Formats: sequence, structure tokens, C-alpha cells
Amino acid sequence: MSLGLLPPKDVDRPVGALSVGQRRRVGLALLLGDPPDVLLLDEPTNHISLTLAEELSDALDDAPGAVVVASHDRWLRRRWDGEHLALD
Repeated sequence: MSLGLLPPKDVDRPVGALSVGQRRRVGLALLLGDPPDVLLLDEPTNHISLTLAEELSDALDDAPGAVVVASHDRWLRRRWDGEHLALD
């Protein structure tokens, strides 16, 4: 796959047989393909490559609805251009 979502050998595997990281990447691809009005993401950059994390961050910048992200990923938090609400 050109975006690095799955290696060619795994493209025809059932989703339940994929690794946690692969399932997360497939789920993100589905969400980005048909964006919801509100997107809630909990640690969205876990188990994905840096390239895919960058693509996700770019896609979130253009999300048509509200995006709520909970993350310990300092890179993602620094890159975020939306409003911030930090909870202690």
C-alpha cells in the first residue's frame, strides 16, 4: 500500500487477524476517508510510523469537524494548531 498502512502480504487478511498497530492504522484510514462531525482520539500516534503520524497530523489540521485529542506525544502536542485545553 502506498501510504504504508499495511504491507502487501497483509492486505487480504481479516482485520481481526492484524496486529494492534495495523488495526489502528486501518481504523484511522476509515475515519479520515469518511470524517465524522466529532472525532475523539486517545493517543492516536501510538503504534504508527513517524511518516503516518505526520500524515495524520496534517489530516487533522484539515478535519471538517471538531477534533478532541488526548495524547502524551509531545511532538503531536507541539504541532497542534487548534485550541488547547490542558488538564492537570
